[in-house]
Amino acid sequence: MKRRSNNTVTVITLLFAFYMQQAHALQPGPIDSSFVNNGASFDAVFGNDSISFSPFEDHYTFSAVPPMFDGGGMSIVSGFSFSGFNVRFNSFELWDVTTSTVIATGSILAGQFLGFASFPGLVSGNDYDVVVSGELNSGFLSGSYSGNISIAPIPEPKAYAMLVAGLGLVVFAAFRRRHNYY
Repeated sequence: MKRRSNNTVTVITLLFAFYMQQAHALQPGPIDSSFVNNGASFDAVFGNDSISFSPFEDHYTFSAVPPMFDGGGMSIVSGFSFSGFNVRFNSFELWDVTTSTVIATGSILAGQFLGFASFPGLVSGNDYDVVVSGELNSGFLSGSYSGNISIAPIPEPKAYAMLVAGLGLVVFAAFRRRHNYY
């Protein structure tokens, strides 16, 4: 029983720490200027820290600009207090606004308090919309949530050349080892 209690406290502490790190989330609206290129991906934080009505539907828009065209993923998590999670999600989607199509539909997990989605490559110049809908959890008069989106850049041709050269060296080393050419 004590081990289960410790695991519960650990999970709650981690969720609280994640929420506090994201506590200054953006209000619904454009997230174009929020994307940060960290070399491996383009990342942006979004969210709403002042939900006071239920149900809600928030939109976060951005445009695909070079080189952020590859696939990626996104996630959302409800705000948390000592009384529990304060927002319950109903849906979580990525729309291509230019073509009016749904690119990804998120999976809502953990009693509708956590969501994840992955998506294929984006189209250059198209506009996109992350749509989050939900409601306040029972017993809460206000709430919040935070999310993030990560888009991988398409590698430049020199990255492919380095990959081919590296594979060639691995094949050469395996050939030498097999034929004992030391």
